Amino acid sequence: MCSLSAGLTPNSRVLLVEDVDAMRMYLRLALEGHGFEVTEAADLEQARACLRSGASFTSILLDLELPDGHGLDLIPELPAHVPVAVMSADDSPETELRCQQAGCTAILRKNEKFRELGKVIAEIEKSPRRDSTLSTGELELAGDYLVYLTESRIELQHAANCHDFESVRRISHRLRGTAVHFGYNGISKGAKNVGLAIASGKTNEMHNSVDILIDSILQAVGRHRFQ
Repeated sequence: MCSLSAGLTPNSRVLLVEDVDAMRMYLRLALEGHGFEVTEAADLEQARACLRSGASFTSILLDLELPDGHGLDLIPELPAHVPVAVMSADDSPETELRCQQAGCTAILRKNEKFRELGKVIAEIEKSPRRDSTLSTGELELAGDYLVYLTESRIELQHAANCHDFESVRRISHRLRGTAVHFGYNGISKGAKNVGLAIASGKTNEMHNSVDILIDSILQAVGRHRFQ
């Protein structure tokens, strides 16, 4: 079920579609700090339910990698007048071209901080820039994200043991896009290397890169426990 967060500017309503809970909370807080009203959806099914509910949106913030499909699959179902900003850790020209061809208004790189998120959304809505004031609740997300890291490590290990490298690629892609926002640059880099190893098709490199990524996650979680 989609959830509505009260914002400061009723005329600016963003549909936020992101499956990672901690990342979605981070983005919601950032948007609310800029005065936007935010409706959350964790996957395509929830996003479609939000659209069917009759709610109107002034913009869509859409992740590309979702558990039940690709974010671009949703775009044909959106009102033509509503601008769409997509979020992706993939900075390849191919992905950028696909987004442009699908009619996306902006592409936000997940390997960068989203401090200017409100400015970007305001610009694509053709409305004035809002003051950037992030809620201190952002700091409370660290624990939630560490839980996500732990779960991702278990999933990565299982997928690698089963030689399911498509799942490894998907999990690593999400880690690459989210870890940097919480200060885990080593994990983000390790996740990127996993993607490169999978693209090479070399089994030894794939397993080695996964082991390094898992070790980075263990170190990050371990450091937090002993702080």
